[in-house]
Amino acid sequence: MRKKLFLILITALLYWVLVNYVPYGMYIALPVNLFVTFLHELGHSIFAVLTGGSVYEVRIQPNGAGYAVTAGGYAPLVLMGGYIGSALFGNLLLHIGLKKPKSAVVAMYVMVCVFVASAVIWYSSIFTSLLLILFSAVAIWVSKKSKATIANFLIVTGTASIIFIINDYNVGPSSDIAKFSKIIPVLPQYFWSILWLAIVIYITWRNLKYSLRLKK
Repeated sequence: MRKKLFLILITALLYWVLVNYVPYGMYIALPVNLFVTFLHELGHSIFAVLTGGSVYEVRIQPNGAGYAVTAGGYAPLVLMGGYIGSALFGNLLLHIGLKKPKSAVVAMYVMVCVFVASAVIWYSSIFTSLLLILFSAVAIWVSKKSKATIANFLIVTGTASIIFIINDYNVGPSSDIAKFSKIIPVLPQYFWSILWLAIVIYITWRNLKYSLRLKK
């Protein structure tokens, strides 16, 4: 377990240095950005469906931006589903890599199914579909490796995704939070940003505490 903890720490450190201190580091880390954008839009979509809404398309832009076209559903949850939902997905990947290595192969194939289904059912652009097919190909390729390698891949992917989400709290979900603060105007937009970030950090802490069996 110490090796896995070291892998988490080194992944978080390298990613943080890459995107904040290395020239053009954000371009090198673009695959993580694109993956998290998909998780973000997937979160919107799933929460829309779970609350009785519909999803018409999911689009990812080459620059890392994206959007989901939904209708109906419970708006506050649909809006929260993007940022907090992506953190849940990232933590799920991390948890499986840490705690359920025997389920790692299954997780990879579930990811492939989600990528392909999203590319077909929620088709929006050639770029989005090609990107999701590429993600599927990578997932299939990794799934052929050893269980330890697959688990480590999930740990690295989950950790990098979570660090991106935390680092992006004041930028990525800004439009969602602006809409959310209009629907529930009990707090200013900035305080909602901090609250959402706190929720993500709490989820991550609880996940690490359980998955690594951290003791007080």
